Amino acid sequence: MYRSHILVCGGTGCTSSGSERIITAFEKELAATGLTQEVKVIKTGCFGLCALGPVVVVYPEGAFYSQVKPEDIPEIVEEHLIKGRIVKRLLYSETVEDNAVKSLNETDFYKKQVRVALRNCGVINPEDINEYIAYDGYMALGKVLTEMTPEQVIQTILDSGLRGRGGGGFPTGRKWSFAAAQPKGQKYVCCNADEGDPGAFMDRSVLEGDPHVVIEAMAIAGYAIGASQGYIYVRAEYPIAVKRLQIAIGQAREMGLLGKDILGTGFDFDLDIRLGAGAFVCGEETALMTSIEGHRGEPRPRPPFPAVKGLFGKPTVLNNVETYANIPRIILNGADWFRSMGTEKSKGTKVFALGGKIHNTGLV
Repeated sequence: MYRSHILVCGGTGCTSSGSERIITAFEKELAATGLTQEVKVIKTGCFGLCALGPVVVVYPEGAFYSQVKPEDIPEIVEEHLIKGRIVKRLLYSETVEDNAVKSLNETDFYKKQVRVALRNCGVINPEDINEYIAYDGYMALGKVLTEMTPEQVIQTILDSGLRGRGGGGFPTGRKWSFAAAQPKGQKYVCCNADEGDPGAFMDRSVLEGDPHVVIEAMAIAGYAIGASQGYIYVRAEYPIAVKRLQIAIGQAREMGLLGKDILGTGFDFDLDIRLGAGAFVCGEETALMTSIEGHRGEPRPRPPFPAVKGLFGKPTVLNNVETYANIPRIILNGADWFRSMGTEKSKGTKVFALGGKIHNTGLV
């Protein structure tokens, strides 16, 4: 058991501002002071407050250090981890006069947020499936496979009021029901991770910080519509997201959470990744599927819609990353819980990427 955990942001923003050097410096300093058995360094996904990276949070105090430099590490280790004194000069403060000790959830930036799609981002090591499982990971998949019929799963998603988070806002449960109603046979589940809009990094941050939530949700969708194969179409310009997805898929297969006879229920479902080559148009669903098929990514006329004739001419469900990130929590907490948030016509939460001439660039 470790007495302290040092969480270092490993999202693209903090990585580009040097968080890998922070991790190396912590590991070197902990080894030099003999604390490696007492203190653990964990590389997480995006914390959200990208303007202040590299971000470091030390638990159990929850001390939120911002814009940390390698030369600050000996002081954090000596003062905070050995002497128990929080290094106030490195704490995130919202005003120049604000010298109060700030934990992550006490900051104005975080305390007004309800994090559903982002709930594990900045909390777990995205490259360790055991950390995802420790936060109720794959419990929703287990629940649908052992306690629910496909029809009940679709009805729960319908009742939740979840709409597509990729921009179209189409009711997710209705899309799933259309695909489920097609004759039995080969069907597909696809994830649109081709986030091409300027300044948008919502999907990237979910994939980097919590890849297993997308894998679990796609397996649930596969069970709901009768599909055995899924594809995640992700931008090649997202190398950290791609790497963590590959690791997560491998871990899920190793644990029997992807592949044949998942959890001994007779349900088969597997996933593969397809990389986009930077074509903005491939963010459109029919162009995306045409690209997966190995052709030039060009849109196709609709109808027929993908739920009837999609990937390789078979019924296909296609949702974006953020839409899938909501699914496991809806299954575990219930449709009414999700409906209790949001607006009259659009239930739940929405992730936004904030950029431009503002104080706190980042993800909310």
